[in-house]
Amino acid sequence: MAAAKKQRGPLDAEAVIGMATRRETSVPLCLAGHLQGEYEVLERQLADAAATVGQSLAGTNRADIAQRMEAVREEMAEHLVVFRLRALAPATWSDLVAAHPGRTSAHAFDEVTLGPAAIAACLVDPVMSVEQYGRLAERLTSGQQDALLNATWSLNTEAAQRVPFSLLASATAGSLTGER
Repeated sequence: MAAAKKQRGPLDAEAVIGMATRRETSVPLCLAGHLQGEYEVLERQLADAAATVGQSLAGTNRADIAQRMEAVREEMAEHLVVFRLRALAPATWSDLVAAHPGRTSAHAFDEVTLGPAAIAACLVDPVMSVEQYGRLAERLTSGQQDALLNATWSLNTEAAQRVPFSLLASATAGSLTGER
C-alpha cells in the first residue's frame, strides 16, 4: 500500500532555504587496471570453455576458471574507490568555466584544462588538488576520466527535480515487509 502524500500548509521561505543542499553523486572506479585485464582474460576463457559443451573438456575446468574470476572480482572490490562529488554553487561554477576560456571564439571553454579543474573542485571524497587529480588521471583510462567528468558536468549543469524511483528497490523493500 502506498503511503499517502503528506499535506502541509504554506511553505516558509527560510525553511525551504534550510532544506536546500547542493546535489551530490558518486563514481565507483576500480583503480587496479591489471585486475580488470585479468578478469577479462578469465571471462574469455570461461566463454571458450562453455562453448565446448558436448566436446571434450580435457584441459579446461570451468569451475576453476569461475572460482578464479570470483577471487579476482573480490580483489577488484578491494581496489574500488568511490569518488564522491558535490555540485558547486552556480556562481562558482560559472567563474570556473570563465577561468578556462576556449582557445578560439568557437569554443566556450577549454576542454583540456576545465575538466581536471572542475573534477578537483567538485571532489569531496577524496579531496584532491588539480595537480593531484592530474597525476591520478595519468593512471586512469579515458573511460574512467570520462565517468568523473560526466558526473561533474551533470552535477553542475543538469536539473534534478524529481524524486528518483527504483523498481528493484521497491520490489525488494516490499518483499522484506511482506507487501505484494
